[in-house]
Amino acid sequence: MKIEKDQEIICGINVIETVLNLRPGSAKTLFVLDSKSNSRIKKILSSAKTNQIEISFKTKDFFSNYFGDQNHQGLAMLCNKRIEEQETFLDNLLERDSLFLLILDHITDPHNVGACLRSAAAANVDAVIVPKNRSCHLTPTVRKVSSGGSELVPFVVVTNLVRTIKKMKLSDVNIVGAEKNGETDYKELVLEKKNALIIGSEDKGLKKLTAENCDTLIRVDLPGSVDSLNASVACGILLFEFVSKSENFI
Repeated sequence: MKIEKDQEIICGINVIETVLNLRPGSAKTLFVLDSKSNSRIKKILSSAKTNQIEISFKTKDFFSNYFGDQNHQGLAMLCNKRIEEQETFLDNLLERDSLFLLILDHITDPHNVGACLRSAAAANVDAVIVPKNRSCHLTPTVRKVSSGGSELVPFVVVTNLVRTIKKMKLSDVNIVGAEKNGETDYKELVLEKKNALIIGSEDKGLKKLTAENCDTLIRVDLPGSVDSLNASVACGILLFEFVSKSENFI
């Protein structure tokens, strides 16, 4: 199968539905397992026909050969890549009176990044920010795990994360880092109108310079015998604590 540099294959019902709803013009070919049919797949087929997208029915062998390591749910689609935003995208965001950002500090596991994006979309985050190097970007696995979240939240790639954080602080963004030994319990956190939550990498947490440039370091106290949470689990807990507290500004 020939795939151009600016194209990719996405798999799974949720993400394909989202792409067809938000940017159907980017879709090229919809691949459908010929033995698979349910109401959601029928709806996707109808949408593809309406948008004049090529539909190709394929066998189990085709899906096994190309997508055997993914939970494809009998659907795959060739489409143009959702663009990753550049640093300049943040300039307009920083001018807003209220802001809710998520920063992923060198998270490399696509399943964690995808899960964070899904939570970010559910929490109505304005953008997710990641560093250019040593960090997972918008891969097909990330898009699949995000269940459409990657299509809903701008994904901004920056060259220097610490420099970006300092720029945010000049625009009155409250920088909150999640750290196992943070000085403040997350439930006691006081938010501002503009806030950014930083989640550290799976193995080392926040980078030293990242932590040093946070306004507050928060922790999640755990009553059980496990001493730390998966990055995406912590992300989900903290994002919705932010949502709850931000209601004070609505």
